[in-house]
Amino acid sequence: MTDSEKNKSTGLPYRILLLLLVVIGNNNGSFAQLTIDSCQAKARANYPLIRQYDLISKSTEYTISNANKAFLPQVSLNGIGAFVISGFPSLTMTGQEPAENDKIQFIGIGQLNQTIWDGGMTRAQKEIAKAGAEADKAATDVAFYNIRERVNQLYFGILVIEEQLKQLEIQNDNLNRNLNKAKLAKENGLAYQSDEDEVKAEILNIEQRKIEFTYTRKGYLEMLSYMINQQLTENAKLELPVTVESYATLANNRAELKMYASQQKLTEARSLMDKSYNMPKVGLMGVGILIEPGMNFGSTKINSLALAGLSVTWNTSGIYRTSTNKKLDKIQLDKISNQRESFLFTSNLQLKQASTDIEKQKAVISRDEEIVSLKSNIKNSYQLRYENGMCSMNDLINSISKESEARSNQSLHKVQLLLSMYNYKTISGN
Repeated sequence: MTDSEKNKSTGLPYRILLLLLVVIGNNNGSFAQLTIDSCQAKARANYPLIRQYDLISKSTEYTISNANKAFLPQVSLNGIGAFVISGFPSLTMTGQEPAENDKIQFIGIGQLNQTIWDGGMTRAQKEIAKAGAEADKAATDVAFYNIRERVNQLYFGILVIEEQLKQLEIQNDNLNRNLNKAKLAKENGLAYQSDEDEVKAEILNIEQRKIEFTYTRKGYLEMLSYMINQQLTENAKLELPVTVESYATLANNRAELKMYASQQKLTEARSLMDKSYNMPKVGLMGVGILIEPGMNFGSTKINSLALAGLSVTWNTSGIYRTSTNKKLDKIQLDKISNQRESFLFTSNLQLKQASTDIEKQKAVISRDEEIVSLKSNIKNSYQLRYENGMCSMNDLINSISKESEARSNQSLHKVQLLLSMYNYKTISGN
């Protein structure tokens, strides 16, 4: 066997094995459990507004780049061609007749300016660009709060439905066992057809409720799929989140607080720009002048002139508005501070409510186990009574339903506690 044949014979099974591993890996990924944190991250990444961050960064980069170019040399060229009505003055030697100038005159002026100090305007422009970018990013973060809230509702809503379906399945199994017993008792002449019919009717009620919950879960999964941009089938598994016992120590990290801080910095940066506008500007200047035809200084046909020196400009028009601008900036800062205080008041009120809900859920859960135990004992008692002919099938079904209801409430309260804790995290921006 040649080397190429050996490679073909050994390479083919290896490729098939590699392909199988890839397929298995993909299948495992589709059935992997989802977590609340991964759903939050995927929903954030999938939301179209996420692209706003790149746009803000690029815009800031270009703005700062333009501001830095203020210190590059600035060149201006001007040309004037005109018909001279009165003519330029001419100088002649003593005793000579003055030469007559051309009626068409051209004047070229070239100017080079190099800024040395612009009164701090460039630095102020860059500070405004940075502060504006931070304010825009913080405003974008604020928009994601509703996304987090919505993901929480969908995720925990699915968990609640799944717990309810589990309890319905347990109740259904219990009823089916009693249905078999009722059939057997009827065959032995110890029960009526009505006993069997009652159990069948209750089983059908359970089936109806299961259908309603199943379709509701499907709808929730479709909405969650859309939000996280991942196809979720009916077999998707959602991991039960861990209890957040340290919720009370979480600091308030809401994006709104960062937004208000950024807005304050932006107002202060604009105030710095107003101050810089009133400062004198210092630079180097060079000027060249070309006149054709030139003024008659003898035989020269073209005259030129070059100047260089230090230039100082000072525009004082803004000084008259300085006092008013300061008052306007102070009003703007006060408005931002008031908005921040109002937000903190509202969010702290929401946190107190969320904390109360958590404590309420804990208190309710502390009684659930005892209620379930009692309802289970009552159901077992009715089960024994029915088997001994001491109660009706309707009494037994009621006891089974009440036990199932107690277990459903226990499961519901546990998920509601987790939801309340994660709502607290979301409200506090953590």
